[in-house]
Amino acid sequence: DQFMSIANDPRSWLTKWKKDTGKKIIGCVPMAIPEEIIHAAGMLPVTLLGTHEAIDMADKFVHPYICHSVRGNFDLSLKGDLEYLDGMIFSDFCITVQMVSDIWRIHNPDLFYHYLVLPKNVKALYAAKYLLHQYKSLKTALEELGGQKISEDSLKNSISEYNENRFLLHRLYQLRREYPPIMKASYLATVVASGMLMPKEKHNHLLSQLLNEINPPQQPSDYKPRIIISGYLCNMPELDILDLIEELGVEIIDDDLYAGRRYFHIPVDVDLDPFEALVQRYIHDVPCPTKLYSKDDWADYLFKLTKEAKAEGVVHFVIKYCEAHLYDIQSVTKILSDKGVPSLVIDVSQRGASGQIRTRLQAFIETL
Repeated sequence: DQFMSIANDPRSWLTKWKKDTGKKIIGCVPMAIPEEIIHAAGMLPVTLLGTHEAIDMADKFVHPYICHSVRGNFDLSLKGDLEYLDGMIFSDFCITVQMVSDIWRIHNPDLFYHYLVLPKNVKALYAAKYLLHQYKSLKTALEELGGQKISEDSLKNSISEYNENRFLLHRLYQLRREYPPIMKASYLATVVASGMLMPKEKHNHLLSQLLNEINPPQQPSDYKPRIIISGYLCNMPELDILDLIEELGVEIIDDDLYAGRRYFHIPVDVDLDPFEALVQRYIHDVPCPTKLYSKDDWADYLFKLTKEAKAEGVVHFVIKYCEAHLYDIQSVTKILSDKGVPSLVIDVSQRGASGQIRTRLQAFIETL
């Protein structure tokens, strides 16, 4: 209930948290923002996961044919629903975010802003050195905003707190693999998403409580087809669609969602210099269509995930107008098919579980 209340109404929770603590809250566009640096500065990094509500104001200033996720976040800012923010950190992970970040600044001139230009070719020789410079510039900017230095020890402590969070989420995901009925996929997405909206210390405490209270069944459940869901790469999945999949008689055994495994899968190496460790995490993170990889990399990652989870297929959700994802998805599904893993690609536009989606899912499940 605590996870869900925060994920469903972050505005109320964050407004109260800010009033109670007096600390600054920094909004982060999804993906590739090194939250540990913000945490080490004594501020709360909050990932903006968009909205499932109708967009009323953003279309006056940005094209309607860009993704609902970016338009939704901008719409929230225009409506005043993000008034708890003291600043925003953008990255250039897609051209839509690059465009909207400039317009966002014009309409919210009093906020702190920082823009990370991230290397796309992560295998290039210059990538690590260049990214280290970007992260150090973020450190300097946050020190100026907060009026305090970010020490090496404070950054190491933040990395340790975040790694603990990743460890606990891995435990929860492993339990789901072993006993799929213990938690609906929509609940699990909510658990992960709430961790993007609250201090990791509190989230770790709640996660530990949750893990202690889970009682796995003694008897195995009846057989159902097992699938992995992939997609929603920078926003919250539509929970009613996740519920629909399970209602159709399938077990979602694992995922490749941003509000899921993508957020926590790779830990930070505590044996390296903390900034170098954060750089290496970005370079070796889960393959993403916003970075320059071979198409095989992402497909191989998904194939390995299906084998580890003993899944029988993958359902890919592609946000409408997401050019990066649409560009890669055909190659990824073909490679998976060649390896014997069937896929279904569903185009979604934040409108919920339509009859068409139900029909396509039913047909795919029948083939499994």
